[in-house]
Amino acid sequence: MATGKETETRSHIIGFKDEIDKAAQQSKDTFFTWFSSANDTDMAFVRGHWDFIIHIALPLSKYITQPETKVALEIGHGGGRILSAASRGFQKVIGVDIHDNNRLVEEELRKRGITNIELLKTDGQTIPIEDNSIDVVYSFIVLQHIERIKIFKGYLAESYRILKPGGLALLYFGRKYFFSINRKSRILYWIDCLLEELVLRQGFQEIPARVNETNLQISVSFAKKTARLSGFQVLGKVVSHKKVPDGINLYGGQHGLILKK
Repeated sequence: MATGKETETRSHIIGFKDEIDKAAQQSKDTFFTWFSSANDTDMAFVRGHWDFIIHIALPLSKYITQPETKVALEIGHGGGRILSAASRGFQKVIGVDIHDNNRLVEEELRKRGITNIELLKTDGQTIPIEDNSIDVVYSFIVLQHIERIKIFKGYLAESYRILKPGGLALLYFGRKYFFSINRKSRILYWIDCLLEELVLRQGFQEIPARVNETNLQISVSFAKKTARLSGFQVLGKVVSHKKVPDGINLYGGQHGLILKK
């Protein structure tokens, strides 16, 4: 993952845009691997396919029907690695992101035979979509990188606004961990969950960090409370895994909430 020498002095929006633009100017592989730990573009899309299956499709499968008729939206589509897989599972997928390289992403997706997509630029706080127009909203490895809790709250409110009544959201966010990261132990994960509630007394921690490192950690209880205040029904909680499928048994650094409007 790319970082800049003075990234810490920039806002997350300016910092991310700068670093992504630098990656795009270097090479195709540099750009498309910037959003993951892949070695090349093809590997990034293969890994994105697995991330979609494990982290998005499976958790939603309990609650969704007729996905071939649904329109989904991804917050922070990056290079399109997860959106590519999602396009095979929904009628249409819309991606929103802050960077200026959507044409590059769209060209790559079309080379891969993907046409049922739409990519939009966002200001990093709002989603340029009409009210009550989306069936599913999801986001993975994105909200942990925003620098202020008010932006997280804003994305919850925006997700609720654009979803149709009965629509679903699956949003992942950074968790506080001490022992279970990249480990298999359920006991260590359980301990981390308890410590998270004790340490994050106000419910979250804003962390000065470089681009592509964790800037925001949120307790599950605070995230649930915030989601409910936005109008959502909380259907369930999930935890990410490290580099699936290889690390399917290893705990990752995100929690996710399955929400219903």
